[in-house]
Amino acid sequence: MNILFLVVGRFSGTNECLIKTFSKNNHINVIDVVNPTNAIRPVWGKLRLSSFFNSFLGELVAINAYGREWKYYHWRTPFAFNKMTQYSEEAIRNFGKRKIDAVLMTQTLFSFSQNKPDIPSFIFTDNTNRLTKETPFKDEFKLHFQTSPRWQRLEKETYLKADKVFVMGPHVRTSLIDFYGLDPKKVVAVGGGSNITTKLNKNPEFREKSYKDRVLLFVGRDFKRKGGGDLLQAFEIVKKKFKDAKLTIVGCRPKVKIDGVEVVGELNPDQLEKYYEKAQVFVMPSLFEPWGNVWIEAMTYQLSCIGTNVGSIPYIIEDGKTGFIVKPKNPKEIAERVIYLFENPHIMEQFGREGFLKAVKNFTWDKVVDTIVKEIATTLKEKIE
Repeated sequence: MNILFLVVGRFSGTNECLIKTFSKNNHINVIDVVNPTNAIRPVWGKLRLSSFFNSFLGELVAINAYGREWKYYHWRTPFAFNKMTQYSEEAIRNFGKRKIDAVLMTQTLFSFSQNKPDIPSFIFTDNTNRLTKETPFKDEFKLHFQTSPRWQRLEKETYLKADKVFVMGPHVRTSLIDFYGLDPKKVVAVGGGSNITTKLNKNPEFREKSYKDRVLLFVGRDFKRKGGGDLLQAFEIVKKKFKDAKLTIVGCRPKVKIDGVEVVGELNPDQLEKYYEKAQVFVMPSLFEPWGNVWIEAMTYQLSCIGTNVGSIPYIIEDGKTGFIVKPKNPKEIAERVIYLFENPHIMEQFGREGFLKAVKNFTWDKVVDTIVKEIATTLKEKIE
């Protein structure tokens, strides 16, 4: 089966793992990976075409009206959507006689074509615009992917045109069915996996781990959206109980002057392993989270996990069995859970074991791809019949 990938934006860890896993699947031939965002990069730099001004002038008004940041918003305009759609169409035409059995697109910043494509087409996504708009904390940290009504219509049309939509979390599936009007049979929740490509994640095995230390770990780029401020407040409470407690922050560089906090900054995925190995508890009290592969990574390294009842987090963390689910913006509850775990190393060990077993059984990219491949093959067979 020959599949063409249409990948949005930068080559994220999720995109990389997804495509690599597809490439090693015996039933799939990835014929190419196309990035339609290349279609608009030169336009933003030159700003010369009259068509650009005609199409984009109205969007500038929307930017000013809603206070959106230019560097994020320009990817989510009708102008950009149509430009990238044209780029996708041209890329498919350029294959000529080379057979494409299916097109798999990540996210929905563009469409397969302006009309229903002749080639069976599928979407893989972790979120919908509707879910972004519904989060009660969006104004607090100005979610940058809020969009205009016109763009929202293009997004909905794209979902409806797809033969099937693969989502990471069940709450996204519900959103597509309830608010986008998709047939439940067309939406399949497939989960996700660890984005760390270490020997442990390739060949996971339960290992002896010490739970005598008291090290918390946070991994994320967007410190504010992922509840970093609440975590710092919680950690200050924990420090009053345990003077030797430590908190390691990886992925960002917030300005922190609290004893016991180490700010590491952004790392390559392969550099994360030593921080997962040193920690005993993973904490990320997100205010908004479409999915969250980091919890899976933490569980693979036998860490107890603490997250919020937001998005798919309760689907990944099993409250009271692999960790704890807390309410957003609740530093006191976070601190209470951390203190309980630090006081009970045997519970940390138990949660770590259960989390590991759940991660390696339910959350792997091999399992994700196997499910997608079976669904695509079934759809292609139905079309032939």
